[in-house]
Amino acid sequence: MTEEKTSEGYMQKDRVGKTLEAYVDVFTDISNNLLFKKQLIHEEQLRDGPTSSIYKAADGATYREQHRDTAKYVDGANAKILLVGMENQSAVDSDMAIRMMGYDYASYRSQIDQGSHRYPVISGVLYFGDKKWNSAKSLKELLELPEEFQEVFSDYHINLIDVPRLSKEERDKLTSDFRVVADFFVNKDQEDYVPDDKPLDHPEAVCDLIQVFTGDDRAVQFTEDMIASARKERGEVRMCDLFDRLEAKGEARGEARGEVKGKAELIIDILTEYGDVSDSLKDTIMNQTDVTILNTWGKMAAKVNSIEEFEKAI
Repeated sequence: MTEEKTSEGYMQKDRVGKTLEAYVDVFTDISNNLLFKKQLIHEEQLRDGPTSSIYKAADGATYREQHRDTAKYVDGANAKILLVGMENQSAVDSDMAIRMMGYDYASYRSQIDQGSHRYPVISGVLYFGDKKWNSAKSLKELLELPEEFQEVFSDYHINLIDVPRLSKEERDKLTSDFRVVADFFVNKDQEDYVPDDKPLDHPEAVCDLIQVFTGDDRAVQFTEDMIASARKERGEVRMCDLFDRLEAKGEARGEARGEVKGKAELIIDILTEYGDVSDSLKDTIMNQTDVTILNTWGKMAAKVNSIEEFEKAI
């Protein structure tokens, strides 16, 4: 876990991202199509790996612990065993190579301490930030390394997956719910964005991830009730259905707000026949959102003989 992830907000981002990526179909999809760029692993080969590593520090007595976001063992992937880890990142971090090297070291160190079979560790970074990653992706890019030491320096680079800047070709290769997630992050600022109509296997996890990583108002409204309703009506949930429901819900709210505003303005128009309506009374009437009360006030305004009589009545 990086230092930036110690705050409540980052802890929530880790937890939510991990929920979606923990599904084997999503993890396999991300690994094959975005990390390896080849079909190297299969769902049936995966099992949960350790997300925390405890190892001895240099003094041999102190024990330290590091946490990964998501990790899976891969059995039989042209190796006896393999560990693949995924980390979520929402902000550019110039020290990311050092942090990722620390995660990988912790995994290797735990193998030594446990006396277990030595197996390779591969890590990927899922970056969801709005800004393009413009910082170091390797130790060599981070450090000022004299030319004469280049050949003997042991470099380390991160496997960065810049989700909001994935090409359409890259996104089209995805087969899991992560394709919908990737499409959303790429197009979320486009007014004419039409969500993917792929049925979602894990709609709650998809909506949670989008909500936490973007704060998008539309995603915030992806309530469990809306998802349950879509599932009940069609037997499946699609992102485009959720957006349609939000749009319909918004139109209904807009119509209701228009009705309330119209009634309030009508009351003020009636009262102006008796003289000038004070700003405070206008505010009282315009701020009233209960249609039943406005209907009552409208009848009062038509019956009273003065603005003062109306104010006393309400």
